[in-house]
Amino acid sequence: MTRPDWRATYRLQFHAGFTFDDALAILPYLERLGISHLYASPLFASRPGSTHGYDVVDPTRINPELGGEEGFHRLSDGLRAAGMGLLLDIVPNHMAADRANPWWMGALAGGREGPAAAIFDIDWERHPQVLLPVLGDTLVETLAQGSIALELDGEGWLVASAYGEQAWPLRREDAAQLLAAAGLADQGRLWLSDRTPDLAGARAALRSLTPSQATVLNAVLKAEDLPALLERQHWRPVHWRSGRDALSSRRFFNVNELVGVRVEREEVFLLTHRLALDLVREGRVDGLRIDHIDGLADPARYAQRLREAVGPEVPILIEKILGHGEEIRPEWPVDGTTGYERLNVLNRTFVSAEGYRRLAEHLDGQGWVTGEPAARLHAAKRQMLEESFAPELEQIADLAQSLATPDAAIEFALPTLRVALSSLLVNCPVYRSYLTGSGPDAADLALWEGMLAAVEVEGDPWTGAAARWLAEIILSGEGPVAAELRRRFQQLSGPLMAKGLEDTEFYRAVALTSVNEVGGELEEAGGDIAGFHAWAATRAAREPRDLTPLATHDTKRGPEVRARLNLLSLEPEAWIAAATRWMEMNAPLRPADGPDPADEWLIYQTMLGAWPIDAERLREYLTKAMREAKRHTRWENPQEAYEKACLDFATALLEAPEARAFRDELTAYVDRLAVPGRINGLSQTILQLTLPGVPDLYQGTEWWDFSLVDPDNRRPVDYAARAKALGGDVPPLAGDTLGIAKQQATHRLLTLRRARPELFEGYEALEIGEGVLGFTRGGGRLAVIVPTRALRDLTPPSPPPGTWTDLLPEISIPRVLVRS
Repeated sequence: MTRPDWRATYRLQFHAGFTFDDALAILPYLERLGISHLYASPLFASRPGSTHGYDVVDPTRINPELGGEEGFHRLSDGLRAAGMGLLLDIVPNHMAADRANPWWMGALAGGREGPAAAIFDIDWERHPQVLLPVLGDTLVETLAQGSIALELDGEGWLVASAYGEQAWPLRREDAAQLLAAAGLADQGRLWLSDRTPDLAGARAALRSLTPSQATVLNAVLKAEDLPALLERQHWRPVHWRSGRDALSSRRFFNVNELVGVRVEREEVFLLTHRLALDLVREGRVDGLRIDHIDGLADPARYAQRLREAVGPEVPILIEKILGHGEEIRPEWPVDGTTGYERLNVLNRTFVSAEGYRRLAEHLDGQGWVTGEPAARLHAAKRQMLEESFAPELEQIADLAQSLATPDAAIEFALPTLRVALSSLLVNCPVYRSYLTGSGPDAADLALWEGMLAAVEVEGDPWTGAAARWLAEIILSGEGPVAAELRRRFQQLSGPLMAKGLEDTEFYRAVALTSVNEVGGELEEAGGDIAGFHAWAATRAAREPRDLTPLATHDTKRGPEVRARLNLLSLEPEAWIAAATRWMEMNAPLRPADGPDPADEWLIYQTMLGAWPIDAERLREYLTKAMREAKRHTRWENPQEAYEKACLDFATALLEAPEARAFRDELTAYVDRLAVPGRINGLSQTILQLTLPGVPDLYQGTEWWDFSLVDPDNRRPVDYAARAKALGGDVPPLAGDTLGIAKQQATHRLLTLRRARPELFEGYEALEIGEGVLGFTRGGGRLAVIVPTRALRDLTPPSPPPGTWTDLLPEISIPRVLVRS
């Protein structure tokens, strides 16, 4: 079968408010824009009402809320008719631990011996009952309040239901006994089969009960000794806060509602990937994007297994955060990542490293954000380990202790092992290693030696000795316990890094918030042109098929927010002076409870970057930012007084008459940055569209995008207005409030990529001058010239010698030239 050439992807977030038919309606616009592939968020059945699809409940069905199989086929047929393809996001690492997930319910009903037990990463050895941290009170208090009841649910399960929302199936033996007591012995016997089809049959039988049979059964359920019954189950509901203390299943990050899947098992891989692979074979899916590959037990083996299933021509892209100097392992048969590292390379090209240092030094000198980035990250990771990942740490510490026996002449006790494991985790500079028990390769060996050296620098020789012993076990230990320790350590280091850096430190390090992006590096916030050229030339030699995004569903700020804020690094003293003056001006509006200076600085940068912004959007963003920072408040324990003070202050800045002078100054500041910010935004777009790799556009961002972190970046997109604007005149940048120049640049460059793909091969640097980045591609037939310091001299640079056609003649800079 012939698949479309990879030219550009367009990411869509599907949910009940944006279905397959909604996507089908905009295909003519996307095809005109120049898109070759729709890039879809997960499309399989997910938790009812899901807004993102990563809480899958059944990967063998298309989500009915999106239009089901029929709707998907309509979209697929429309894509093929338009000559377009589909890149599909799949989620192998986890599913929703939800009553809508029949496999999860089957695991709870059948226990460790049941047919569904092997699907999920449940620690049956340490916890005979699956702990469910979902209750608002203790189990005893919840029972006393009458908040748990037995019932027959609409899917054919006999369940214990809490609050009318949560529901957990009774173990099969109890279901059979209760049905027999209700005179339904034939239906009860179906629950005692060990075969999954009979479990489905048992549920079908209960869905077909007559009203009189249901009445008798309900009376039996109401008379049952509920506390005694719960003690016999394969699960136990507990207070939601107890998830900080003990868990019996692997989670996605620290989200109790998402349970890990044992996709490393062949039968689980085949079960969970059956539909996705069928869609690839049918030609309805042209590429796969793998969510959170670092969560898997063996990412390399998973990638190899997937490649064997889809063949050599189908692109496989992985969501992988690459640390400083880290590369995808060469043995992984994938086409690359979804591009966070490329987004950051592009972004820091527009950031002055010296300007960033000055902003950071100011906050440090004021005592608002102190210490070196590495030390702050370590502190954030330690905090997350203690507060959010204590159960996972206890689990691997127990595994280590089981190996540290007197017979083995090991004297490390549990507390020492726990500290050593903590130190190793905190000092892991990347997401994880990729050990499998066959001995470390050079990259993993170097990584672990660096971790051990960092632990030893911390100064406790006994902890260092324990860390050395643990490293030997994790690197090359034999036996099932060593393998389990190795696996669980590596499946913890990634979530710890993500929560410590992306979801904590990036909300604390507010010197220049445009650099706090997924995959960013605070110690490498700024870039230079020489480094950019070296990076781009290396990529061109690889002829990559991976993605180059400027925005994703996970980015913390839209492209134009970053583009505008990056300008502050070019004039740090001006921003420091403005923020200082505004703090003085607005002191009468500031409540006694907050915000503190760091949060006030964040408020001003957020307003400047996203201006104009209304109070609802600002308050929603600040609530998330404050809770993620975990300095004064957090999701698990909101401090209402501090949050209210900050949100009331921010609202007053936007609405209070007393803040009119401030708003006038802020507006004037934004107006001064408007054109340079648009030049930055257009320049980064041109780089995205002309550099090696496949440009990836996030929904709606072909116009200027001043959105903030989700859910702000998932607001509805006005496609009718975008379709109407496409092909129209390009206004001067000074008056281009929508981003028509960005849309036209996208359209013209993607049209050029389709008509003359040979122009996008190779890479040759142009030496133009300070603050201007230039290069040619296609053997010198395509020239790109963009400013990287747009607050300074913007005299249009001269093109290379020769006769050129300007692809954007309406705009003098940046420039894209094609040799005539």
